[in-house]
Amino acid sequence: MQLTLENLTHRYPGSSRPALDAVSLTVHSGEILALIGGSGSGKSTLLRCIAGLEHPASGKISLGERSLSHPRPVAPELRRIGMVSQSGDLFPHLTLLRNTSFGLRHLPARARHDRALECLHLVGLSHYAHRFPAELSGGEAQRAALARALAYQPDLLLLDEPFSNLDAILREQLRTLTLDLLRSLHITTLFVTHHADDALAAGDRIAVLREGSLIQCDSPRQLWSHPADPGVAALFGSINFLPCSETGRTRCYRADELHLCSGDRHDCLACGTVERVDFLGSCQLVILRIPQLDTPLRIRIGPETPVHPGTTLGVQPRKSP
Repeated sequence: MQLTLENLTHRYPGSSRPALDAVSLTVHSGEILALIGGSGSGKSTLLRCIAGLEHPASGKISLGERSLSHPRPVAPELRRIGMVSQSGDLFPHLTLLRNTSFGLRHLPARARHDRALECLHLVGLSHYAHRFPAELSGGEAQRAALARALAYQPDLLLLDEPFSNLDAILREQLRTLTLDLLRSLHITTLFVTHHADDALAAGDRIAVLREGSLIQCDSPRQLWSHPADPGVAALFGSINFLPCSETGRTRCYRADELHLCSGDRHDCLACGTVERVDFLGSCQLVILRIPQLDTPLRIRIGPETPVHPGTTLGVQPRKSP
């Protein structure tokens, strides 16, 4: 089911600027669209407007051929939209089976039971059906919340940073399970995250919000290689700004697009002093202080190269393979 947003605008009382400013966006049927942006960019507000928890000041929300906002807002429980939040929001006094079947009161008791058990099986929790949320780990609770959202057979699924409270390894495992499941079920999904790796791995496309405005919406590869501006590029890793001696303009380089060289080479882009070296296992992050720049450079190099604080080194663009 396709989601269409047309010039969606929302302002909170007392705010000097809109939380959403004329956002137009389409999530195609069966597509997973990742939504990324800094804190306060409007990501969660956009989800709340789609879910019916906030009412936009202007604009239109459509799900398939059905308008959810005009001539009057459709109630949240009638929108056929599932939502999984960062905390999962399971009912603590209900077992997983009863949590999952909670939205299925329109079905006979046996059908509710079977549908809930089927969805718990999809996320690998059918053997925990009679446990309570307090008896689950963080990853299990998020899987249970996903099962509850899927049980209703929604036309659209909203994921609001569902993996943020998990450690890196568990986050990757749960992300893989969730995405494989959603793609197998062909569920239209809008996935909010502030983790760049989640957005790149999850999204068929990625939409970037900044201060309530949609800045760019592209495939992960296109957005990575052709960001709309340095701010978009910076969402996906450290960006270095260096003046180009030939054009006089400032150029942007990612941390792995520069390499270190001897400081006395004539073809260096810049030369400075190593301020710090952070060993990160698979690589090292070198902080290089350049006298004429306000912000030090951040350069990612291999783990085997010996670099020591206080050394004078230069930087050059890394040649493409």
